[in-house]
Amino acid sequence: MTRNVLARAALMLLAATSPGLAQEAPRILALVTTAEPQVQGMAFVLLGAMRQQGATVEVMLCGPAGDLARREAPATTPLRPMNATPAQMLAGLVRAGVRTEVCALYLPNAGVGPEALIEGVRPAQPPEMARRMTDRGTTVLPF
Repeated sequence: MTRNVLARAALMLLAATSPGLAQEAPRILALVTTAEPQVQGMAFVLLGAMRQQGATVEVMLCGPAGDLARREAPATTPLRPMNATPAQMLAGLVRAGVRTEVCALYLPNAGVGPEALIEGVRPAQPPEMARRMTDRGTTVLPF
């Protein structure tokens, strides 16, 4: 019994200290749908912080939040203390390489095509998005 406990403890210590066995970085998929600028801004600030802490971050925009990914995003007052609009915060995440998509319903219902989106944002493919959302390693955060 004691030998078994010591063997388990040794394996746990090895797993905790071995780079090859290190835990995978968290994967976060944020679904941003709100029209509320403060909530949009909070989502992007938190996603940026998660990314800086090593998480893999992805964004899907739908409904009113999809407008943030347009080349002609709606004008809003910059949020303090960042002094940036939600569209500017989103653009910063996109420039940093955060995978960003609009839901498959956004473009046809907004009456525009993919050319209306800022560079780096694309329409989501429902089967692929569903797979990523249901992956056991993904945390889905709705905003």
